[in-house]
Amino acid sequence: MKLRHSTAIAVLLLSSFVLAAPPKIISEFSGKVIGVSDGDTIKVLVGKETITVRLEAIDAPEKGQSYGDKSKKALSDAVFGKNVTVKKTGIDRYGRSLGFVVVGPTEANAKMIEDGWAWHYKEYNNEERLAKLEEAARKAKRGLWADDKPLPPWEYRARQRAPQVESKAAAASGQYWLNTSSNVRHNEKCEHFQKTKKGRLCERSEGKPCGICGG
Repeated sequence: MKLRHSTAIAVLLLSSFVLAAPPKIISEFSGKVIGVSDGDTIKVLVGKETITVRLEAIDAPEKGQSYGDKSKKALSDAVFGKNVTVKKTGIDRYGRSLGFVVVGPTEANAKMIEDGWAWHYKEYNNEERLAKLEEAARKAKRGLWADDKPLPPWEYRARQRAPQVESKAAAASGQYWLNTSSNVRHNEKCEHFQKTKKGRLCERSEGKPCGICGG
């Protein structure tokens, strides 16, 4: 019984270790950072090739979010114009290289979390060291944690996709409103539906979709 119990504990400890282990590094490359798209994506010039790198294990505020510009600036200050080493962990669905970005003695991924300019992206990474850095940043209210409840970027992206769902609902009911002044089409759930000074009911094929409701 004791042996079986000890074996079970060993298995659990091993499982925890595996889950907490950092992603496997499959290759490395070095180059100069020539662009910073936002707080978690950069462009690295390697020879004559420009490689887009999505920083592993973090998720930074999107451009349209609060702290989006400050997060981008923080990453720019850390890496732009500098030679970095990228420890590649894979490729994401957009074809970007995933990896840890190292400049000098500093890992930019961890630094962004530590300074409060990015979330630890726990859905894809569960390293304890990064979780602790986020917890410390939260308690110290560093960066975006100055807000009590900052909106996670994955929730922000979900909300941005919501108009597409509303547009499908409108398609089922066939209710659309065309602002004949701007030629913008609104679905029935939009705040501008039948509220413009000039307009009429229309088909989904008319006009251009509203940037808010998706038309």
